[in-house]
Amino acid sequence: MSSDSRIPPLAAVLTAAVALLVGCADFERGPVAADAGALPVDGGGGGDGGGAVSFETDVHPLLTTGCQGCHRSGGAAGSTSFLLTGDVEADYAAAVSLTDTSNPSASRLLRKASGAGHGGGAVYGADTPEYQTLLSWISGGAQP
Repeated sequence: MSSDSRIPPLAAVLTAAVALLVGCADFERGPVAADAGALPVDGGGGGDGGGAVSFETDVHPLLTTGCQGCHRSGGAAGSTSFLLTGDVEADYAAAVSLTDTSNPSASRLLRKASGAGHGGGAVYGADTPEYQTLLSWISGGAQP
C-alpha cells in the first residue's frame, strides 16, 4: 500500500482552505438590507445628522459587525496584524494603523474591506453606505 493514499490530494486541501477563507466574510452578517446600495441621505457624514464621522459611533460598529468574526484572537484571520477585541480604544489603534489620511481611498482598511487582497472577499463594497462611512472617517482625519 502506498503512503500517498493517506495524504489528501493537494487540490482538495487547497479547495477546502479557500472555501474556509472565502466564507469568513459572510459569517453572521444576515440578509442584505433593501437600501444597502443607496447612498446615505445625510451625505455620508455619519449617523449624527451630518456631522463628522465618529470612530466609536459610526466606524467601530461596522468593524465589529463585518470584520471581528474573523479578525479576533482564535478567528480565521487571528494571525493577521488586524485584530479586533471589542474594546473601542484598542480597536481604534488597530484600525487607524491601516489608514492613509493623505490618500484615503488607498487606505489598506478600505482596500481590504472592498475585497482587494482580502481572503474573506468583499465585506463592504465601494458602492455601499458602510464603505462610504469608512471613507468619510478616513477623509476626516481618522479621528477617535
